[in-house]
Amino acid sequence: MTQLVKIQNEAGYSSIHFDGIKSLDVNNAQRVKAEIKGLIDSNIQNLAIDLSQVHFIDSTGFGTLISILKEMKARNGRLILCGISNEVRELMDLMQLLNVFETCSSLQEVAHLIK
Repeated sequence: MTQLVKIQNEAGYSSIHFDGIKSLDVNNAQRVKAEIKGLIDSNIQNLAIDLSQVHFIDSTGFGTLISILKEMKARNGRLILCGISNEVRELMDLMQLLNVFETCSSLQEVAHLIK
């Protein structure tokens, strides 16, 4: 079984990249959640998730992101979603999730937010 997410450690944060995932939905959200929780260790304070390849997220996918956000907040960390497509941004706006998540336009911006 291939891995759906990859983690990369940067200065001050770790970033998650989706490998070939165009939608985060009921078909893959639980597996993505398990992989992310398995990849992030207790030392990670700041996590960025690159959503630039994801064009659709359903309620199960948003539940996964909220679960990861809760875990990061429990360890006094931050979760930043970046590279959000217009389609996903519209869904997040409709669900009022843009007020819940910290967002930025790209992974390059994350380094400036984490100071």
